[in-house]
Amino acid sequence: MAFLQTENLSFAYPDNGTADSGAKVLDNINITAERGELILICGSSGSGKTTLLRLLKPVIAPFGRRSGRIIYDGVDISALDSRRHELVRAAVSEIGYVGQDPNAGAVTDTVIAELAYLPENSGLPRGTIMRRIAELSAYFGLEHIIDRKISELSAGQKQLVQLAGVMSVSPALLLLDEPTAQLDPHSAEVFRNIILKIRAELGTAVIICEHDIKGLWHHQQWRGGCDRVLYLENGRQSFFLPPAQAAERLCGTPAESALPCCYRLSAAMGLDKPLKDTAAARSFLLENKPAPLHEKEVYQPDKEIAVRLKNIRFGYTRHGREVLAGVTLSVPKGSITAVFGANGTGKSTLLKMIAGVYRPIEGSAEIFGKRVKNYHAAAMLPQDPHLILTEKTLFEDIKRGGIAFGNGIAFGNGNIPDIEGEIMRLAEALGLSAETLGRYHYDVSGGELQRAALMKLLIKKPRLLLLDEPEKGLDCENKMRLTGLLKRFAAEGGTVIFVTHDAEFAAETADSAVMMFGGICAVHEPINDFLSGNELFTTEAARIARGIIEGCVTAGQLIDCCRRGLTSCNE
Repeated sequence: MAFLQTENLSFAYPDNGTADSGAKVLDNINITAERGELILICGSSGSGKTTLLRLLKPVIAPFGRRSGRIIYDGVDISALDSRRHELVRAAVSEIGYVGQDPNAGAVTDTVIAELAYLPENSGLPRGTIMRRIAELSAYFGLEHIIDRKISELSAGQKQLVQLAGVMSVSPALLLLDEPTAQLDPHSAEVFRNIILKIRAELGTAVIICEHDIKGLWHHQQWRGGCDRVLYLENGRQSFFLPPAQAAERLCGTPAESALPCCYRLSAAMGLDKPLKDTAAARSFLLENKPAPLHEKEVYQPDKEIAVRLKNIRFGYTRHGREVLAGVTLSVPKGSITAVFGANGTGKSTLLKMIAGVYRPIEGSAEIFGKRVKNYHAAAMLPQDPHLILTEKTLFEDIKRGGIAFGNGIAFGNGNIPDIEGEIMRLAEALGLSAETLGRYHYDVSGGELQRAALMKLLIKKPRLLLLDEPEKGLDCENKMRLTGLLKRFAAEGGTVIFVTHDAEFAAETADSAVMMFGGICAVHEPINDFLSGNELFTTEAARIARGIIEGCVTAGQLIDCCRRGLTSCNE
């Protein structure tokens, strides 16, 4: 028997306060996992990924109607809810869980206390606990932050501390729910490397939900990538296959854009054997002489300035480090600007400064020529969308519209004659159903939550949108919807500034890019120039095409150039 196995697993959340009704969010799931195996779960937002993961750990399993079986190490997992000591220990310690929010998992205030928490609650001797902490800090590279407060850490550091805390009791099964969703590319890569190392060296079974699957689909290091892929659609198991066969099933579907660029290029060009990595794809381009990029329309920014910052300085404490150390930035009306930078470089602080949540120590900030505190047609989506959702249902929340956020953020207050109709039109544009809008904001998936919060911003027709990682938790199809919506908003005269770590999303969406470094805007230039000029902080397509197809930064552009090059050769 497999180490972990589900048999015809189905689940429905309660409806009207009872566990005996409600539509199924999981239906007939059958998977297995062996020790040391890495299972990747992917699928559209709201397809049941998080629900499945939580059902595998009884102490955090959602309330509702469950049918079918979950077998963990030969025992029906429902028995782990009993009072028998050895089974309770398995429920708490042997099955580890790390969620997608770096700020939500900590239960203590310092790193060393976090690493000691589970061992202490498991009754381990003091000497064993200190030995375990020393070992974990060395294995995870935490020595330099061991005495720091959790609140002082970057998102990447917080996630590593959470993972180290879970590993402090040597779990046999590790469950990860989009753990890299809020991390910059370097922090995400560090985290993935640690996961692959744990799987290979400790023999821990790992089950991970991700929308950004490229980093786990095929890995260059000796540890390899995922072993099998579970793809969910509307709560049903579409397939459970090794990555090569899974890629074949995804090619030609809306989910294809989630695949590594090498796979997409291979499928588009009809290759019998997929190109395994960037080097192989570059060799293919050199051998087949792709056509140059079609001339793109040069971005011509509007002369009117929507946001103007002059020498903005800001720090969280009077004598502490300045997070913003002289930021000067001008953003034209009708543009979409992506803000990049590592965790902790001041990206979110910059948005809050524009929103009026913070006041600068020095410098000035204006929106459409008015001081920020006097401007009332801007809207901000914070990193945690729950902060702006307060009603019993998403529909009521969106219908209510504007809510003050911080000191200065507000929404336009014009009357909308058919507000319910407008809500449903926005919902259709963002792929949200009426059923989803009827739910409480803590009862929907991360991707659904993001889109609903964005609807609340848009319903009152703001002129300026400030979005902190709006693509977080979205599958590739919903990212495309979001791209289309933001482009329409900008085309109608709106202005968008969004923080992101997703170079692929920015390449499809933004007009220009800002790179934060050292508390300033180190770079501000057109998005194509930005991604083409970078060697590391860029898209996979740009890495493949560098020096071969000038200005190519998206998979669509790469495939188009290869097809046109092949056509010209055949002619």
